[in-house]
Amino acid sequence: MASIVAYIELREGAITRPSRFVVAEARRIADSAGATVFALLTVGPLAQVEMDRLASEISAAGADRILCSSSDTLGEPALDATHGALLAQVADHLRPVLFLFPAGGTGVQLGPPLAVRIGAAYMANASIAVRAEGREPAPDSQRVILSKWRAARDGLRKIDVGDLERPVVASLISGSFPPPAGQPYAEVEMVPCPDAKFPEARVIDSELDPAAEFELCAAVVCSGKGTESTERALRSELPAGACLVTADEAESPAPTVAPQHCLVLPSAHSGLAAHSPWMVSEAVRIRVEYDSALGATARGVENPAARADADLAEFTAALRRARGQGEAS
Repeated sequence: MASIVAYIELREGAITRPSRFVVAEARRIADSAGATVFALLTVGPLAQVEMDRLASEISAAGADRILCSSSDTLGEPALDATHGALLAQVADHLRPVLFLFPAGGTGVQLGPPLAVRIGAAYMANASIAVRAEGREPAPDSQRVILSKWRAARDGLRKIDVGDLERPVVASLISGSFPPPAGQPYAEVEMVPCPDAKFPEARVIDSELDPAAEFELCAAVVCSGKGTESTERALRSELPAGACLVTADEAESPAPTVAPQHCLVLPSAHSGLAAHSPWMVSEAVRIRVEYDSALGATARGVENPAARADADLAEFTAALRRARGQGEAS
């Protein structure tokens, strides 16, 4: 039976939302096309209770089996120098048709060199569709299609996994994931970590990446640059998995952000809107307009900061109303 490998990224000891989405997508494909879902977890030295917790969460997300490798080297940031040999070893052993990475910097770091090592096709920030193909009188076959915008956004680049005679390595969009679809606990197999190409690689310094939160977002709200107080008020109302990107931040997250939904507020200028969604073919892009008096006032304000403030305040109020209606029901 064919296999699909889903790479699991941890941040501060927790499985990221895009990683859960990757496992859920792998489960969806496997159920339609017939495949086994392997989740690959790479960690530093970890207590057994923590290992069991992570394995339970990954299993519930839809993995059939969990491959785990633990070493001091793998506890460092995911780089080809430290993780590449292990990924190639797993791919050589399982021969997966798909090797999937979550949205964000991990796929950018590990995906391309892995594709080179195993002779695979590579696609970043991809969306996956499963389509039935009629084969009367035989049962329909399921085609797995990966797609993304071309660089010029003049069309889609598509890969039909069934038409290739080689595997596909891809990083996916940061989408929402369904309720738990797997069993409470899947089989965990410990995989030895091969000697790293550069065993002396170690972290000597680090700094906070201002775009780190954007990589994990399934929904992005684009706005003009407002005051700190109005931006903070909106961020406090946004649900988990959503983030605000203002005009001054429009360029910074572009290489690694792959949201499933993008809401563009009226104060977002055209340059910002052009970057959203960030080269994701199936993302839903919504232009937000207001019918309220405050929204009309915002459209009539010439000062960009004041217009953005009114814009942000209206959207914040709308979220509060929606939350109140949800709690009342």
